[in-house]
Amino acid sequence: MSLTSQLITADFPDLQKAEALNKEAFPEEERVPLAELLRYSSEEFSHFFAFYDGDEFVGFAFAVYNAKVFYISFFAIMPHLRSHGYGSQIIAKLTDFYQRTMVLEVERLDEPCDNLEQRKSRMAFYLSNGFQSSHTYLEYEGLSFEILYKGPFFDEAAYCDIFHKIQKKDYFEFEIKHSRDDD
Repeated sequence: MSLTSQLITADFPDLQKAEALNKEAFPEEERVPLAELLRYSSEEFSHFFAFYDGDEFVGFAFAVYNAKVFYISFFAIMPHLRSHGYGSQIIAKLTDFYQRTMVLEVERLDEPCDNLEQRKSRMAFYLSNGFQSSHTYLEYEGLSFEILYKGPFFDEAAYCDIFHKIQKKDYFEFEIKHSRDDD
């Protein structure tokens, strides 16, 4: 396995594969059209990566960063390549590239859902790759996610700065909560 990466742009040759993966990997209420990710990736604070094993498209990750953290908002592996070590390799590559704390969100395990086993599997994957819970939640548009981090500590101010960068594009309103008791 020889994992390589390249930036996804509007003329990316596997854009249709990335679009199909985006549709398959993310529920409609969480999905962002690739056109939006491409628009954000033109900013100096973000990258939209494609990953390959040889000539085979493995998946993608969209990252937004600042001086202290990098945030992965969309990370997906082709269905037939999941559970083959690619996700762990991509996390390692991104951590080496950015050299700062990695932050992302996962669907909560403490909420009623139709995909609890899938959520548990995702959480187990991230925990096995060195992530920790921040015991903090991101809430927007009626959705709630647990914030995980891989690094020495969770820097909430740096994480919020990421969203303020995105907010400049009028993307969405968000709220940070520390427990469900804040509701």
